[in-house]
Amino acid sequence: MSEQPTLKDMLARIQRLPALPAVALELLNTLSGSDPDVTTLARRIAQDQAIAARVLRVANSPFYGLQSRVGSIHDAVVVLGFSAVRSLVLAAAVVTGLPGGHCAGFDPNRFWRHVMGTAVAAQSLAQRLHRPPESLFVAGLLHDIGRLAMVSVYPELFARAITIARERDCSLREVELEIFGFDHTAVGAALTLRWHLPEEIIDALAYHHRPELGAPGGLAPIIHYADAISKALDFEEAEDTLMPRLHPATIDALGLDWQGLTEVLADTQTRFESYRLLLG
Repeated sequence: MSEQPTLKDMLARIQRLPALPAVALELLNTLSGSDPDVTTLARRIAQDQAIAARVLRVANSPFYGLQSRVGSIHDAVVVLGFSAVRSLVLAAAVVTGLPGGHCAGFDPNRFWRHVMGTAVAAQSLAQRLHRPPESLFVAGLLHDIGRLAMVSVYPELFARAITIARERDCSLREVELEIFGFDHTAVGAALTLRWHLPEEIIDALAYHHRPELGAPGGLAPIIHYADAISKALDFEEAEDTLMPRLHPATIDALGLDWQGLTEVLADTQTRFESYRLLLG
């Protein structure tokens, strides 16, 4: 086996990858609480026709139930609010702007369906748990971004990890740790730290598989649960989906009863049917 790459090597190579569209980075920075100029941002978003078209597709979907069609980003902001449009724009920008790489065994369509499913599950959980829906949506959207970076930078090593995980019928994360010496959570946290995202989102990415180690009262437990919900609802449409191992004490601490979970599952399914329009 060739020598293991270090996380430092990984991050150095990531710097050579295409960055997110400028408007997406600008919007990510407004998550930290700075007061955005909505009119200027709406104009900037509208200039990226690929992103704008996807956002308007979702804004006009049955999920929002608008009486008349929204024809521009500015109108979408007026009708849906800046927060909702920001989430949609970020999702469209991440999907269209980040490279998927070419890696044997890696299906980018499955990847994005799972990611979008996790984002909308986190959004739905947020409503019932009275937590910040937009931060959770973004954390869900980015929770596996480290894996996408690993696929792009080390496609052959990652292809080997996929093969081994299937042969052993074990989690891909276990094999990532074995082959790379680090996993996608470490890469994702390092990447979003470089993007200057809020600490709560970085923490959620770092600990969504080990929520008991995350910041007390943080977002990691909800992303941990949302990840499992997305898998359980099979948004990937895969025959070999392996359910992530849940941390029972973390789930119990969220205090969501069976009735609440049933509502979250139904709501997540409805949201996904509209939000998947962002995937093209």
